Amino acid sequence: MVALVAAPRVASAEEIKEILVQENTKTTTDTVTLIADIDVGDDWSVDMITGIKTRLLSSGLFKDAEVFSSTVPGGVRVTIVVHDKHSWVIAPAFYNQPTNKGAGVGYGENNLFGQNQKLLLYGQIASGDTFFIGAWVIPSIGGTPFYAQLDTYLKQSRVIEYKSPNGYLDSPEAIRESRLNYLNGGIRLGIEPIRGYKLDGRLRGAVVSYSDSPLFGNAKAPSYLGKNPDDQGIDLGSSSATNVQNPGKEGNDVSAEGSFTIDRRANYLGVTTGTKLSVAYEHSLNALGSDFSYSLLSFGYAKGWQVLERHNLNIKGNFQYGRHLPFQQELLLGGTSMRGYVNNQYRGDSRALVNLEYSLPLFSLFGLSVRGLGFWDSGYIAFLNEDSKQRNYLPGSRREDQDKFAGFKNSVGVGTRLYLKQIVLPLLGVDVGYGLEAGDIQVYLAIGLTD
Repeated sequence: MVALVAAPRVASAEEIKEILVQENTKTTTDTVTLIADIDVGDDWSVDMITGIKTRLLSSGLFKDAEVFSSTVPGGVRVTIVVHDKHSWVIAPAFYNQPTNKGAGVGYGENNLFGQNQKLLLYGQIASGDTFFIGAWVIPSIGGTPFYAQLDTYLKQSRVIEYKSPNGYLDSPEAIRESRLNYLNGGIRLGIEPIRGYKLDGRLRGAVVSYSDSPLFGNAKAPSYLGKNPDDQGIDLGSSSATNVQNPGKEGNDVSAEGSFTIDRRANYLGVTTGTKLSVAYEHSLNALGSDFSYSLLSFGYAKGWQVLERHNLNIKGNFQYGRHLPFQQELLLGGTSMRGYVNNQYRGDSRALVNLEYSLPLFSLFGLSVRGLGFWDSGYIAFLNEDSKQRNYLPGSRREDQDKFAGFKNSVGVGTRLYLKQIVLPLLGVDVGYGLEAGDIQVYLAIGLTD
């Protein structure tokens, strides 16, 4: 296995006079050299070989890669031998998660036109989220440092809101169920002047509407609205589903986002090393017709360590701070981000989340790699800012009504990941999480196109 450590370039008197790419049947020669990050005229040192191989394998396009040099008049010829993976897949997906069960089918192309471009088309019908997603990622526009992304997300979601927790160990019950229609599209343009350093901007627009918002199950309004009418939040109306207010207003949601990312990670068959740092700021654009006014600041951190050759320790963290967030943009906790809790059981405008995972190989057979993992998830979510006038809050959800420690949650668990050497995406993920505060176990299963 190639050690996944980015090797620094070492200055040398030897100059690259020629680059020869062999055995590539789909990926273009220009794309191979772009990923390898070398060019004719660069200085050459044998110490660069490890870094080049790491970049080629981390791209996910090649089953293997070899790099060597030979002397030619005035310098060296660098030869790169790569064998392309099968780059596309059409696959079903089946979901069996708390509050979300369904199936879908997707098409993914990991090397469109042989230029490392990504195309994803996926649709599913589920009890929780029925949606279509399409994305086209262009990592280099015409071989330049500029990149682009076009995407659309057309969704109808059954959104369940839960009673605001009264204490740290409280497991809130479901109260209001809404059918959110969210028709979204966006474009991202950016530049990567130095490998791993990205600066970009994204323009996004969506239409938000609701089909209905009944009370959940057999709940009756008087049983949870509280005894003090002045402390009820909004008036949800009677227990009749037709009289219950939607959780937020409808309209156009238009925003712009700017982000800066430093990503120095490498990955090979489930082993990730290196560091990623990111910061992003999103703000609504009323001048372009947005009916919502809000902002969201995000920070992200990820670090991976290779342990004992094939073991892997990963830590991921993010912090998000929002102001006046409408319902469709509120931050969520529970589900795959906080395993051991029901999907999206907690909501807020501010969130901090840390995921710690340790994985190790179980066995490999005919290119199939099966890994086991243990994890710890820890997070905090709450409404910390003044109430948004774009929202119809449930009783007890307003800032002044909340227990500040109720949004702190932790979970532990185990899981598995399956990888094929010929395909980039994991084919199967199963996690079993135990929520420490909830005292409950949740199982998350996804077959097909999963991350």
